[in-house]
Amino acid sequence: MIDYFIGAIIFIYGLIFGSFLNVLIYRIPRKNFFSSVSSYCPECKHKLAWYDLIPVFSYIFLRGRCRYCKEKISVRYPIVELSNAVLWVLSFVFFRNSISDIILSAVLFSLLIVIAGIDLDTQEIPNGLVIAVLVLGVIRFILSFFFGDMLWFEHLIGAACISIPFLIIALITGGGIGGGDIKLCFAVGLFLGWKLTLMGTFLGIILAGIIALVIMIKHKKSGTIPLAPSLCFGFATALLFGNMILELIF
Repeated sequence: MIDYFIGAIIFIYGLIFGSFLNVLIYRIPRKNFFSSVSSYCPECKHKLAWYDLIPVFSYIFLRGRCRYCKEKISVRYPIVELSNAVLWVLSFVFFRNSISDIILSAVLFSLLIVIAGIDLDTQEIPNGLVIAVLVLGVIRFILSFFFGDMLWFEHLIGAACISIPFLIIALITGGGIGGGDIKLCFAVGLFLGWKLTLMGTFLGIILAGIIALVIMIKHKKSGTIPLAPSLCFGFATALLFGNMILELIF
């Protein structure tokens, strides 16, 4: 019973922090994160009241529209909030035997959500977010010397196994892979280790290919799509289910 109570608390805090992630996704690319201006509607610029900012529920009650100008609110806002809450709960469920793993994985999931959201909007990955992921990877690398299910050199191989091939592709093609994607794979690879990094990248590339195919069929033309959102999905999936998948396969 206590586990359900803890899970519910984590879910609520995940929703609240997910609302903050939406702020990061909107403000970081505009370089006004430290602005003293309270939350406001991007369209009419009206300051939002506290009851307009209740995660998920405000979106439902307002029927997806601004209370003041009636402009549509992107469905991405509740999706980000729910995704963060669910991933935080899954961190507790999957890594409950290690408090450090619960905290590190939850923070990583939140950073991946922000990176995916910003890359969707701008096709750029801020270096500050990659550095934050790298810090998590360094912490996990250091902890591997004392406990954990991976040896220290597996983390180092993870940092290189995808980032170096991506770098070579970028040099050969003159930009076929973005620099942000390369740095992201290095940072996440240090965190995940080589097995989960390979799996996450494979899943991400498959997802990106499917999305590109759907876009091509729907719009009758090909085009570039940001890779980081698909990679983030792949990395998150690999972190949660990768070891189970590997056990089933091998």
